[in-house]
Amino acid sequence: MSDTLRLAVRRYAQAVLPPIVAQAERRRRFPRGVMRQCARLGFLSLDPCQCAIVAQELPRCDSLGLALGVFVQLNLVAPLLDRLGTAEQKREWLAPLLRGTMIGAMAVTEPHAGSDYAALRTQATQKRGQTVLNGTKTYVTCANAAQLLIVAAREAGGLSLFLVPRDAPGARVTPLSMLGLYPSDPGRIELKNCRLPRTSRLGERGAGFGYIQQALNRERLLGGLACVAWAQHAMARTIAFARERIAFGRPLTRIAVIRHQFAEMATTLEAAHQLNQAVFTRWADGQDMTKEICMIKLFSYQAAQHAIDRCVQIHGGAGYLDESWIARFYRDARALTIAAGTPEIMKEVIAASMRL
Repeated sequence: MSDTLRLAVRRYAQAVLPPIVAQAERRRRFPRGVMRQCARLGFLSLDPCQCAIVAQELPRCDSLGLALGVFVQLNLVAPLLDRLGTAEQKREWLAPLLRGTMIGAMAVTEPHAGSDYAALRTQATQKRGQTVLNGTKTYVTCANAAQLLIVAAREAGGLSLFLVPRDAPGARVTPLSMLGLYPSDPGRIELKNCRLPRTSRLGERGAGFGYIQQALNRERLLGGLACVAWAQHAMARTIAFARERIAFGRPLTRIAVIRHQFAEMATTLEAAHQLNQAVFTRWADGQDMTKEICMIKLFSYQAAQHAIDRCVQIHGGAGYLDESWIARFYRDARALTIAAGTPEIMKEVIAASMRL
């Protein structure tokens, strides 16, 4: 099953997606039809091992932004709904998501608060049998494409999660223009007296911090698998370019300084790959791997970002052209050490787990 799925995702990414990617990158919108295609092909699954295969193979479409839009559904929104949702919430939201007919987004970050959840200002109050949300969320992946927003808000008892339909009264989504990851369709969400039924809370009151941490663990872990596989794909394409590029009468791959750069990249990415696989195996077995997942976010994501930077350098001027594939990779890679937890935050979490 795993080999069959891997081959199917790879074939889809490399044979079907390229024209869709070209349009999505140009329009800077997430192509909704991709989710329906993924559903028909059997790629939308809650099984961690199947999600890991999709994470490693889908970036071969050469658009991390498009792949990220799919990953948000598989590795963040769907698992939260599956784990925390009531039967009615699953019927209304999870079922259509897994059919590819609905898109969701997770809204935690605010203009003045990212990793510091204690500083989140969005408030949830209970009035006349309804939940009323007020606040602003930003840098929300897929927000501009989503029909469902999972919003973190403060209420009496702590931080909670709420299911907010895109068209809920008082909810407004504004597109954001980013440096890269164009098809991920990011947005800013403004909630002004946004009224929801009391049944809109996802999970227990005040348990949002723990839910977010567990969701981030899955996102960071599977994201680590994805970004390292993506960087290895970029390195393979760059090696093919270097074999054809002649300098000083010989291919770049016959020049020691270039050969050594590839050797270093291959070694670092293999180390990241092995770390990712070892942690994934133990996490899938149910072990608490929070510290090790933070190590992945610290090491593997930086390794991928550094490899992409080296690939641009090896391409020279051709890599600096806006229309080149490696230039897009370079723009997209810059987000790896910003989104879902910076290296600085990861170091603090790791150090705290060491009781330093």
